[in-house]
Amino acid sequence: MTDYDPALPIVYVEDGPVQVALYKLKLNWFLDVVGAWLLHREAKRQIAKTKPWIVHFTSPISPSVPHFPLTGAPIVIGPLNGNLLHPPALLYRESKSKLLGAKLLRPTQWLSRLLFRGKHKARIFISGGERTVKALELGGCKRSQMVFTLDSGVDAELREAPRLTHEGANWRFVLAGRLGRYKGCDLVIRALKAVPQAHLDVIGDGAERANLEALAHSEGVADRVHFLGFMPGGSILFEKLRSYRAFVFPTLAEANGIVIQEAMMMGLPVVSVNWGGPAELLDGSTAILIEPESENAIVQGLSVAMTKLATQPDVAEALSHAARTKAEIEGYDWPSLLRNWISLYDDVLAERGEPRRFGAWRKGAAQADMDQAGKA
Repeated sequence: MTDYDPALPIVYVEDGPVQVALYKLKLNWFLDVVGAWLLHREAKRQIAKTKPWIVHFTSPISPSVPHFPLTGAPIVIGPLNGNLLHPPALLYRESKSKLLGAKLLRPTQWLSRLLFRGKHKARIFISGGERTVKALELGGCKRSQMVFTLDSGVDAELREAPRLTHEGANWRFVLAGRLGRYKGCDLVIRALKAVPQAHLDVIGDGAERANLEALAHSEGVADRVHFLGFMPGGSILFEKLRSYRAFVFPTLAEANGIVIQEAMMMGLPVVSVNWGGPAELLDGSTAILIEPESENAIVQGLSVAMTKLATQPDVAEALSHAARTKAEIEGYDWPSLLRNWISLYDDVLAERGEPRRFGAWRKGAAQADMDQAGKA
């Protein structure tokens, strides 16, 4: 296999009454165990039927979900990502279930170490940094099994399109994503009060929308906050995003950051909190990062960042260029990411003394891609 084939057969593992009951009772860990067993059972059937060169579990992504041992082919698991709470100064915003889950992480991982040993002989792809590594180590995995990678790619259309450039003043900002409290949209709305010229478009929907609309009214900024609802991804959305000065994303518990990868590839400057997935992707040369010292500190940092980017296009342009260059060099688009994964499949086979059977990507080609991106 050297290319993605959309005609590949898909076998679905359907939810049954047990999963429905566990979901309603919010017994998430037990639900994960049942789901992992059903995936394992179906994988055994497919191994017996197809005799694959390698088996790659891309789901579930949590490092604390158990896997069962499989034979018949080398196993790859991941990318795995998780083990993330709100920043320490903002833990009071965290849900009780997440706080309970964090307290139970160590005992559940020790239980997995004893009962569920499917990860122990697998090659594991990691995208969540040290926090994910530590969770896996609690479950009995070794660092030598782990390879760091992105957990998702972005549409190749974004890499093929010209980078967004920035000239003159632009007071239009955007936030996109499911509207949960951890996304921090309320912090951006509060920040608008100190930036009277700024307008914010909110793309997405979710449980917090009504509360956010009420907050915009109480803060006196409702005429400058526009809730656009859900918009499907693709060309129309990408073209709309090109009209903004920056993507404002003060999420407080984001394990990954696909929307940030998209913004970076577009050349849309990012303003984010220096925590979790965004902190893994961004630095001071590619974004404006705000330390999560308190809600007020984040609100103030957002207002300062929006004013700076709106009035200083040279700053926006520098961030845009640096972010796009990094996204190209590190291969944020899906074709580059999949070529990278395929090369890792070959490495897994070589480690087991088997011939390299995929052979679609080599380090020389990767270096050529990086050199070309650096010239762009």
